[in-house]
Amino acid sequence: MGCESEFIKRMHEEKLESQKRRAEFNIKKFLFVGSLFSVGAAKLPEDIDLTLVLYIVPAISICFDLFILGEDYGIKRIGGFIRSHCADTVDATWEGWVGSKRDPFATFAVPLLTWLVLVASVAVMWPSQKGFILFWIWLVLNASSTVFLF
Repeated sequence: MGCESEFIKRMHEEKLESQKRRAEFNIKKFLFVGSLFSVGAAKLPEDIDLTLVLYIVPAISICFDLFILGEDYGIKRIGGFIRSHCADTVDATWEGWVGSKRDPFATFAVPLLTWLVLVASVAVMWPSQKGFILFWIWLVLNASSTVFLF
């Protein structure tokens, strides 16, 4: 198969679209998680307690992580296909070089934000929820989900 084919060109376009979607998911993750955390952490009059919103913030962060990792997998899959099927081209050489020199910080960025969200949510909820058994179940489920995911 020639690497100048229409199919390879479409793969490059799909890779660019996946990279854009991944970037959009990252931005949306920051916006959604930041907004919901702000709402949950807001100090309002005594009769209005929004700290329960903080129970869903880590789960939403994990859901965004799944979308981000899905797009990342698609990008790597396309690169791997080009690398293995266009072995004699500059594209294949580039994909091989990039694949061996991945950004080590990007690997930690996605789970780090999720961990920070979980820790911040616990810190805000701790004074009022620490004796509540559902709080501990929620904490273990979110922490184990994040560890399992990454």
